[in-house]
Amino acid sequence: MKSPRVLIALSLLPLTVGWLIWDRVHTFSPTPLSLTPETECAFLKNYTPTNVLNRFNEGQVSYSGGRGAAAGHDSVTHTATFHGDFALCSEKFMPLMDALSHDVAAQLVGNGARILSQVGEAPAGFHFDYKLGQTVGSVTIAPLELTPVEPARFLGHSMPVPNCMVGVHTRIDVAEKWFPKDEGLIQVSVSIQ
Repeated sequence: MKSPRVLIALSLLPLTVGWLIWDRVHTFSPTPLSLTPETECAFLKNYTPTNVLNRFNEGQVSYSGGRGAAAGHDSVTHTATFHGDFALCSEKFMPLMDALSHDVAAQLVGNGARILSQVGEAPAGFHFDYKLGQTVGSVTIAPLELTPVEPARFLGHSMPVPNCMVGVHTRIDVAEKWFPKDEGLIQVSVSIQ
């Protein structure tokens, strides 16, 4: 007769194997196959703040950013971050933030997204929630951060920096989740007899 521990272990083995198979089948992976147009929405693929930042730039600008993806049991998460560093006269802080907000809204709508909520104001930053097909996402425009201004970076050479000029850092974060089924929509079928 086998010991109770062995019997318990043998009875749990099919459950464990079954769970591992289910988990493998139901987990999406951020491989090149999942980073397709199907799992990354048009807004994230096309969004860039550089046109707005270039309009406000009065010296040399530095852009950077990054993208990422993560696997989930029922979704694939995509993220992107955009940074801009440049010198700007302080009276243009609020117009820059407002322009970034209007640009995000325009690019969301232009790429077919529905804006679910939009909150914020120029001094504190902005936040958008959106839905596009099977994707639910958010965009956060962080408040401007002040940074030191290097005279050599202003207009590309060493010259006195105008009194109004302040170094600023912009940051915009995009995070979205793609679901294999359209989350939030209820499907109803009616049969008429």
